[in-house]
Amino acid sequence: MRNLIAPTYSTTGPTVDMLGHLGFRSFMPHPYLQTWVQRYWVARQPRIPEQGFIEKLYPDGGTNLNFRFIPNQLPDVSFNAFHTFHTMEFQGSVDLLGIRFHPGGAFQLFGLEMSALIGNVHSANDLDTDLNNQQLLDLREGLSEATSIAKRIGLIDDWLLQQAAQRLAESGPIQHLLPRLPDSLDSIETMSAEVSMSRRQLERRFQQEVGLTMVYVKQLQRIRKARQLIGLNPERPLVDIAYEAGFYDQAHFNRQFQKINQQTPGQYRDRKRAQKEPTKDIE
Repeated sequence: MRNLIAPTYSTTGPTVDMLGHLGFRSFMPHPYLQTWVQRYWVARQPRIPEQGFIEKLYPDGGTNLNFRFIPNQLPDVSFNAFHTFHTMEFQGSVDLLGIRFHPGGAFQLFGLEMSALIGNVHSANDLDTDLNNQQLLDLREGLSEATSIAKRIGLIDDWLLQQAAQRLAESGPIQHLLPRLPDSLDSIETMSAEVSMSRRQLERRFQQEVGLTMVYVKQLQRIRKARQLIGLNPERPLVDIAYEAGFYDQAHFNRQFQKINQQTPGQYRDRKRAQKEPTKDIE
């Protein structure tokens, strides 16, 4: 049985609210895949109120491969490489399955050059054969016949494991540096020396695999941590949250938070307070 996890503050990705009204659930991938894949997520709701829902999604440097299920058709596949705050609208009904990749994960598993894809949503038909191939078509056919979430997740797991084996996917220098990037005070020169690369080589590699600069991903990750901390305890002073998230200047924290989230820390905190009973944030 797959490891179903309730939406918690420890999950990552383009963070959204719990989305119980959309039937949102989150699953851990196979342990071998967790270097590149943050999680799988499912949103399944056969009836959405007439007014629909508009949900906020927050960036963290990762990307999504989404499968939209349509009755009597193969699932529609799209690759979401947004790196800024955006919203998602739901009308009628929803039956979605997503793969949330860590920054650089889609490159390692599919060879997708992120510098050319970042900032947009792409149909699978627009991508090269490293992704848009017979194996993806076989997966779509299998998914179209699978009605249970467990079966769908199992097919996705098997497909990605096969892909990782074929590409000889590895935990490279980007995967080595990413976990400690938000808290690191080291310069890019220091980090590049740690992985036996020049600064220019590391920055070029980062752009190729992630599509963003190291500095920007560091900002995204620190602001994500701030959102997590606010969600955990909306009553905690924002100055304490800023410091723990890696900001030593409150004004700088406020500017970066508003720039990335399109709202001030105080506005975000007020929304979390309102949601505290009964909903929570899944960050």
